[in-house]
Amino acid sequence: MSRIHAVVQPKPAAAPTFAALKSSLGMVPNLYATLAHSPALLNGLLGFADALGKGRLSARQRELLALAIGQANACQYCLSAHTLLAGRAGFDDDAIRAARLAQAADPLDHALLQLAVALVTQRGVISDAQLAAARAAGVDDELMMEVLGQVVINTLTNYGNHLAATDIDFPPVTLTP
Repeated sequence: MSRIHAVVQPKPAAAPTFAALKSSLGMVPNLYATLAHSPALLNGLLGFADALGKGRLSARQRELLALAIGQANACQYCLSAHTLLAGRAGFDDDAIRAARLAQAADPLDHALLQLAVALVTQRGVISDAQLAAARAAGVDDELMMEVLGQVVINTLTNYGNHLAATDIDFPPVTLTP
């Protein structure tokens, strides 16, 4: 049961965002409806995500990162949402499970996942060896900053769900991959 309930009638500053979400997703996910208690937060988050979507990380890589970060932060809501989205994007169950464990067959994807989970679990403190390993796999400074951005976005949503105990409105998955 949620501790902070989803907004049903958004404030005027969030109304266009609700309309856009309904148009693109067919619904306003409970996470966004909960964040809408602060239209500034909701609109800022979505604006930041949109900006990062124009970066070098592919939509596929961003989805892998969302799964790994959601797992690292133990966010059942985000894991449920991103498992559904990953399946719709063509990921099979094995690829989804691997991403949740920060594993990928592609060396660059693997390095991106390892970096993201290290940023989460080590609170942003990355060793020289970890940085060198990422660079050796092809993660340049631009990609490192984009991974950091994805960690910020996903951690914000993960923590928002923890704070609110958001009701899951996707097929639920367990926290154990």
